[in-house]
Amino acid sequence: MESLDGSLHKKFAGIFLKRVCLLREVLPNLDGLTVLHAGPPFVTSDVPAAIRNATLHALLYEGQATTPDQAARLIDDGKVSFQPAQDWGVVTPLAQVVSPSMPVFVIGDGVSQMYAPVVEGAPTGIRFGCPEPECLENLRRHARFAKTELAPSLHKSPVQIAAIIKRALAEGNECHSLTDRANAALLDQLQGLSGEYRDLLESSPGFVLPVLMGAAGWLLQFGPREPGSSDQVVAAGGNGQQFGIRLSGQKHWSTVPAQPPEGTRFPHQQGRPVLGAIGDSAVIDFCGLGGQALDHAPSLISDWQSLLPEDWSTRAGNVLDPDSGVVCARRVTEQQTVPIVNLALVSADAAGGILGKGFYQPELSLFKAARAGAAS
Repeated sequence: MESLDGSLHKKFAGIFLKRVCLLREVLPNLDGLTVLHAGPPFVTSDVPAAIRNATLHALLYEGQATTPDQAARLIDDGKVSFQPAQDWGVVTPLAQVVSPSMPVFVIGDGVSQMYAPVVEGAPTGIRFGCPEPECLENLRRHARFAKTELAPSLHKSPVQIAAIIKRALAEGNECHSLTDRANAALLDQLQGLSGEYRDLLESSPGFVLPVLMGAAGWLLQFGPREPGSSDQVVAAGGNGQQFGIRLSGQKHWSTVPAQPPEGTRFPHQQGRPVLGAIGDSAVIDFCGLGGQALDHAPSLISDWQSLLPEDWSTRAGNVLDPDSGVVCARRVTEQQTVPIVNLALVSADAAGGILGKGFYQPELSLFKAARAGAAS
């Protein structure tokens, strides 16, 4: 098992946060009525309320509608195309949808790259499915800063992702549910930011999460793997209704119904319904961080001690390929053990919002079905 030996970050060597740009600059074939969402494709037109709220913001941001009611009609009339982000080389957190005019991080090795959205601060945010207008205002603010300050900074000096992960793990973050130290490490590598922008990012510890997601998504898609192997997971995530994975060489997702994550709720959030597992941030856990790195985050172990499975500390050794360091479907099925995926508890009702922090365990049948599909 990869543990506190200090080597967990090494698999991310050579992956950089290289620049920031608009999604349409790297995916010019997307139109303003297409939104990219987390997880596998939706099987019906009835998307979760959190995704709907996020899409309303996206349509307003794109200028496809001028009021929420107009945006809602576009959705209800079937004018909006919902596409799985990972099928386009994008990873997106929780209920966040990504549209062409939104700023994205570009993460890779200079040859291949993944993209992830620049997100606004917490706790009220598009990624939490919040309907409040301030979400859009905050996104516009972050987009302005990304263009005027972040882009020039990255142009001068790309950010080493492995260094961020190494420091974060050493300081009590597992790089998914806890990212404050990772965010601090990111900011230490960003030079030339104004005091106003740096203060904004320091107050947004989740700002770094999409960067980590992009690095993990890149590792799954483009990292080292055994030649000819069809057991390596290259995409993973939930859309609130289904949780799915894709294996190397596959074009289709294998899915299971997305159960809500288990976890602890924030004050005054008892009783509200929790949406099924949602978010592409599962790629972090499938790369050995998050739920496979809980021994680096003692505060989470303490918070979840009554909820975690008894074998949580050995999961990484059972599910990760020892060479690539990412989840191997063959090992999962042979060991009869699934990875732990740390995910936020997102409200299932129309009010949206984050209710707490937790974890999700995908069903073993998911990995069996994916392997069966690869063999057919």
